[in-house]
Amino acid sequence: MTIMASGNRRLKVAAIAAALLWNLGIRSALAAPAGPAAADIGRSPAYELLSALDLLEVSARDGLRVGPPQPRSDGSHIVRITLDEGPCPDMISARGLNILPVEMGNTKVFCLRSFDLLYNGQDRLIAVFPVFPETAKPRSREEWVALQPKYFDLSPYYMEVPGSQDPSWSAEWRAFAALHEGDQKRIDAFLRESHRSLSEAFPEFLRPAFPYRFHELDALTGDWTVEDFSPLVFLDTPPAGRILTSMEPGDFLRKFDREPAGKHRLIIPTFPTVYALANMTPDELEYLRGVYKRFQLGPNAKILVVGPGTGVDTWIASFRTKQPIRVIGINPLEVANTRVTAKLAGLEVRTLVGDNVADERGEPRFPGERFDAVFWSMPAVWDAPPPGPNPPSFTDFWDGDIGGGILERLAKALPKLLEPGGVAFLWNYAPMMDGRNMVAATLETAGTGRKVFDVKVEKFVKRSRPPQEWFKGQLYTVTWPQ
Repeated sequence: MTIMASGNRRLKVAAIAAALLWNLGIRSALAAPAGPAAADIGRSPAYELLSALDLLEVSARDGLRVGPPQPRSDGSHIVRITLDEGPCPDMISARGLNILPVEMGNTKVFCLRSFDLLYNGQDRLIAVFPVFPETAKPRSREEWVALQPKYFDLSPYYMEVPGSQDPSWSAEWRAFAALHEGDQKRIDAFLRESHRSLSEAFPEFLRPAFPYRFHELDALTGDWTVEDFSPLVFLDTPPAGRILTSMEPGDFLRKFDREPAGKHRLIIPTFPTVYALANMTPDELEYLRGVYKRFQLGPNAKILVVGPGTGVDTWIASFRTKQPIRVIGINPLEVANTRVTAKLAGLEVRTLVGDNVADERGEPRFPGERFDAVFWSMPAVWDAPPPGPNPPSFTDFWDGDIGGGILERLAKALPKLLEPGGVAFLWNYAPMMDGRNMVAATLETAGTGRKVFDVKVEKFVKRSRPPQEWFKGQLYTVTWPQ
């Protein structure tokens, strides 16, 4: 949601306030709703990210207090926002600003209400930090570990990402890297000044995440490679002490600059909280290869991608059809991430933020629609939650379908989702139940107690000689019986 001033009286008040601030030596832009103009960043990933967080423009309104800008010596400024008291947001229903308390601390321990927004000298929001009242601030590492604090670094996403066919592809990244370096210095300075004690007690707070992934897909085989990177890797003198790519920086730059034949190439951002599908094990590699090559899908195939993460499987599925791809994800930021990926890849998607493919009553999220293929790298089914604080957040919801409730809801909905002859291609674990693969058994019966679907299970050997060892991830192909 974009919040804009409305009404003549409100506009006049805003104009007077702007003039007063200007006379005090503060940029008049700070008197407007905080944040960049939408047109200024509309072609960058930041636009979708800020829109999903309801931070594209920030102004006081019911339920939100906005403090005055606090200028800093490096040209940046801080704006503190505070959500009204009330029940702490629930992860499943968290949207917009309510994503912040869900993600920046464990709501089982403390419900955050205030956040510091850090803007650079161009009035771009480059980071969001949690604010802990002194009465609730942890005093030991154990308390910080239980709280699991995080902050959002938004600075990498103001890049207007060029396509791999753009002749200035490398030059544009190098130009952006210089600007991004300045924002990183502002963020680091604020962290030192305001979060030193937190960082010393809980160094994980400073753990960097790679904001981009460089994907290459072999057009013939469907083989897929991916390298994580920070824009800072393009600097002539990269900062010391930072890991800037998932491979040696020189090798990454050489790979980036070459133009291999027969490859689909795409750079995809990875937004905060969003799961980026990895390629470290053969089950994950084969899942994406299957999305690209398996099954008889024609140019009019109707495809649904569930839990899209950054949108990589949506991109790969787009080579199978000329129709818009349906996408649903529980995390508003993964849906925003997938919309960015679709724009960068030039494909059409129809997205929905929602929990699973059906509601609690089993009614499909897409009434009246059926699909030729359903793709989902699912949350892994676990028998019990792992030890640890386990915050109820999107970041910690990539796996951990405790007891298989997510799986069961999908299985019950599949008869209403699949076209006759349609297929569901799924990644999951393989917990055992009464000597059977619980995932396969649930999918086979679709929650009816009798066989509804044929289910093919693929296992991947980690070590073939005794003792035989298997990767935990398996692939499930669900089809109607012939």
